[in-house]
Amino acid sequence: MRVTQQDIARIAAVSQATVSRVLAGDTRVEPETRDRVLGVMEEANYRPDVRAQSLRKKRTELIGIVLKRERNDAADDPFISALITEITQSLSSTQYHLCFDIAHSSDHQSQVYDEMLRSRRVDGLLLVEPEAEDVRLKMLDKDSFPFVVIGNPKVAAWHSVDNDNVLAARMAALHLIEEGHKDIVFLSGPRGLAVCEDRITGYEMAMREHNLVPRVVPSDFGHEAAYCRAVELADALTMPEAILAMDDFMATGVIRAANQVGLSVPGDLAMASFNNSTVCQLVPTGLTSVNMNLSILIQQAVRKLIILIESKETVEPSRYVVPAELIVRGSSRRRTHLS
Repeated sequence: MRVTQQDIARIAAVSQATVSRVLAGDTRVEPETRDRVLGVMEEANYRPDVRAQSLRKKRTELIGIVLKRERNDAADDPFISALITEITQSLSSTQYHLCFDIAHSSDHQSQVYDEMLRSRRVDGLLLVEPEAEDVRLKMLDKDSFPFVVIGNPKVAAWHSVDNDNVLAARMAALHLIEEGHKDIVFLSGPRGLAVCEDRITGYEMAMREHNLVPRVVPSDFGHEAAYCRAVELADALTMPEAILAMDDFMATGVIRAANQVGLSVPGDLAMASFNNSTVCQLVPTGLTSVNMNLSILIQQAVRKLIILIESKETVEPSRYVVPAELIVRGSSRRRTHLS
């Protein structure tokens, strides 16, 4: 039989209100009384009813995040694994837990956020991969619901944590150019996402600085989508000297396609990408990648969101930019360096 607060109160010879105050950490409870109540709880192996506590506090102690991915693209994506791991680790020292969902389209994503708002299933939201005209942001802002954007919301009036993706892409593209590559393709993620548009801008900036012609090839996220786009380049005889991929997982799709058509990486095709995930170590020569310092980015976003949830005062919107760094490995080396 489940032990209740009434049972604890009866055994400890106190009121139920006193038990509630002990659970809430009320310092007005006499130390002797508090110790007696806590002792009874421990002896009875009492666990508070989380749902009841949530009702009293008017909080769920959950924060939400929704990612938009096709059904097969999320399963093995190291970025998603790293993202969820970093969020849960950042929350481990708090009373909050993560509510994670995947949407398969923009409409589905909006429906999920709308349901979270109406039901108040979570206390706040982390938003990733914002779009140029993102209805989620307007919907949450209109409802005065706590949220932090992980990315560039393109609007200064919202809380956000991000990298300078223009600078990061320019840095990666310049490295490929400095290695002697001239025909460089940027394999982008879906157009319209702020992170994709920012990286396209940085890549094009670097190419034009050296009087080179930019070539942007949009793709859905994921290994399979990138593989298909790379096969299309090979079939059309338009495979470049080098490819800068949107992320490491997409880079593995390109490498698979290159191997399939008899191209070596590096040698025939140089590669660089973003995120500096564990995938980089699995590529035989190592995959050159921009370290976006995801752990710092997530820690800052979680800290900011909890402040918004718990603050009784209005918190002025702010943007926190996390520095990125290029980690050079063998995949981006030019042929003359491979002997």
